[in-house]
Amino acid sequence: MRLLIATGLYPPEIGGPATYAKLFEQELPRHGFEVHVLPFSLVRHMPPIIRHIAYAWLLSKRIGGADLVLVQDTVSTGLPVALMCMLAGKKFVVRVPGDYAWEQGVQRFGVKDSLEDFQKHSYGRFVGIFRAIQNYVVRRARCVIVPSSYLKHIVDSWGVTSTVIYNGIDTRRTDVAREENLIVSAGRLVPWKGFAELIEIVLKHPHWHLVIVGDGPEKERLEKLTNRSDRVTFAGKIPNAELRRYMARATVFVLNSSYEGLSHTLLEASAEGAPILATKVGGNPEIVSREALIEKGELEYKLVDLLSNPAKRAKCSTVAISLASAFSIDACVKRTAELLKSL
Repeated sequence: MRLLIATGLYPPEIGGPATYAKLFEQELPRHGFEVHVLPFSLVRHMPPIIRHIAYAWLLSKRIGGADLVLVQDTVSTGLPVALMCMLAGKKFVVRVPGDYAWEQGVQRFGVKDSLEDFQKHSYGRFVGIFRAIQNYVVRRARCVIVPSSYLKHIVDSWGVTSTVIYNGIDTRRTDVAREENLIVSAGRLVPWKGFAELIEIVLKHPHWHLVIVGDGPEKERLEKLTNRSDRVTFAGKIPNAELRRYMARATVFVLNSSYEGLSHTLLEASAEGAPILATKVGGNPEIVSREALIEKGELEYKLVDLLSNPAKRAKCSTVAISLASAFSIDACVKRTAELLKSL
């Protein structure tokens, strides 16, 4: 089967879509697929709308040679794919890593509500346009894939039936020594990731050091919050192998998001045996232990407790490794291949 993967992110960019575009490009050929990838980065330098038209044009040149298209988001690549597949009479599958309309609403249009509350209300013209595009794309798709039961509940409320395929990770550990008082966090620098609160907490404790891996629109604001402290390091976009080394060195890995569909980063940190603290939101309870989950307002207390208790950290590390072992790359790729072949 000839598969075209349309993706909004692709390495060296970071994020779930980038990770899985590369993973499927490498692994699906072992299951009988001829895979080609069309990344949105080819047109991202262009002005808005123009780049989407340009991406649709690139699709029109590639889509004829594909039996099926796998698209990794519901708007940037999702809309061009839906339109081009309709014109070419091709099938497509959409993998939904989150609610694009909600994300844009939070970043650009003043939306303050949680993802769950967002599903119940309207938020003006521009958010409404993103929501309409998203709904159009998932309804046109032959199949909708989501990475967690939590996201299945959200996406099914849009009037479609989705299929859960959990993320898969490389469960091999990096051979480096764990450090003392090193807190690591990673993700796109966007408001719902909770980096600002984490920075403020770390700066209150003179012996703690924080490394934040990733880039995004909040970077300048977050850098200002540090007051140029040398105890907060912004590592930026780095190769996955370097990210895994940070995770392996971490005394604690923190995911302080107010929303997560299913965090690939959290799974990788668990596989490295990093003691985890993660907010009790979204898909996080599906992949970490109850002891690793934190409620709103608990982060500082839990960090103090974990950083001062080596025995507890050792236990958390063992549990994290055990839980991560269930999320293998082979299982994810095999399930995806079976689903794509069935269409």
